[in-house]
Amino acid sequence: QFKFNIMVAKIIVGTDEKGFVYPKVQERTDICPICKNRIADIANLDYKVKNKKGNFLGTYDHYIIVSQKFKDFCEENHYEGLEFIQLPKSPMFYYFIVHNIYELDYKESLFLNYRDCCGSYDEIVRTPRYCKQDFYMDTDDFICRSEYRFASFSNKSYLTVVGLETADKLKKAGFKNIYFDNVYRPTNDL
Repeated sequence: QFKFNIMVAKIIVGTDEKGFVYPKVQERTDICPICKNRIADIANLDYKVKNKKGNFLGTYDHYIIVSQKFKDFCEENHYEGLEFIQLPKSPMFYYFIVHNIYELDYKESLFLNYRDCCGSYDEIVRTPRYCKQDFYMDTDDFICRSEYRFASFSNKSYLTVVGLETADKLKKAGFKNIYFDNVYRPTNDL
């Protein structure tokens, strides 16, 4: 039996935003007070964007910040389940929160040290390369997120997953410094 993979989506990897949204752990309201794992998306409205040339930025504590151009792109394409929270000190930038879940297969990921206090893990590493075998989207044009936050402790975030058509649209729209990792569906061919 010959196995092959079909590419079905992409995970967006953005540009470094050289800073922490929350520089001091004791100031954070987005983490569990017991184990200090990130458990929420709570915008720090005092944050000021440093990388003004980026369109899809990841901070050191793994918050996603997007440009006005990226927000406009999402609105023009009528993507659902997205939230944009404007940064008052950087008015052309927004915290980007995705609500719809894309079901990934996490069997290659490592889930380290489950916490009963908040239901999170201290670390989740190894980005999934596959979607769940029985998961299908009715379109190739979408923006979703992973079910789990990846990385370590307070510096974790969801993965942003886009359809193949969405990735093409982003490239054609001229977004710079946005990169993609492939997501596959494993299949069998006799």
